[in-house]
Amino acid sequence: MHRKKPNEDYTREEICNILRSDLIAGKFSHNQPLREITLAKRFGVSRGPIRDAFLKLTQEGSLVYETNRGVRVHSAIADDERRVMMNMRLQLEKYCMDIYIDQATETDLHELELLLERFKAACLRDSLPGVAECDLSLHRHWVARASKNLEPIWLGLAVRILMKYSRLESFNESIEEHENIVNSILVKDKERASKALSLNII
Repeated sequence: MHRKKPNEDYTREEICNILRSDLIAGKFSHNQPLREITLAKRFGVSRGPIRDAFLKLTQEGSLVYETNRGVRVHSAIADDERRVMMNMRLQLEKYCMDIYIDQATETDLHELELLLERFKAACLRDSLPGVAECDLSLHRHWVARASKNLEPIWLGLAVRILMKYSRLESFNESIEEHENIVNSILVKDKERASKALSLNII
């Protein structure tokens, strides 16, 4: 999914997206140090784009920078903190979803359906990194379309909550939850969409 052609450089945004997917798929441990030089070799880029990606992910809250110690993955969230963050995420998404339902174009809705199909395909492949990435992308779609100001706040919450992605007890259940959300949006049923979203997040 993230392979590049020879001599084709990764952008900072692409590196951020890949590292987010790695974080929520549990490829890095909490408090694990991340090294610029190691990731620069991985992506075949200079250390500059890696440094830029670290800065963005630190601003979002999934990474932490400490003087003389460098960058590391953020620590695990306590259960009570997770509940608060999940409720914050839910309220942000509900607000953005209402706006999205009112303003979504045919192009937006078509993209939403494609994102749902990508999510379902990842579930059927039993691909943990793919499911985690597609889950984030699907929810991010309506948040980003509704509010560029709230998107980075939501993104920081969502990534921290989703780190060590664990919604894999039942692929079919997860597919059904997301189908219910998307189908409610497509028929512009805000109340049903809100209830479906609550069941998925909480």
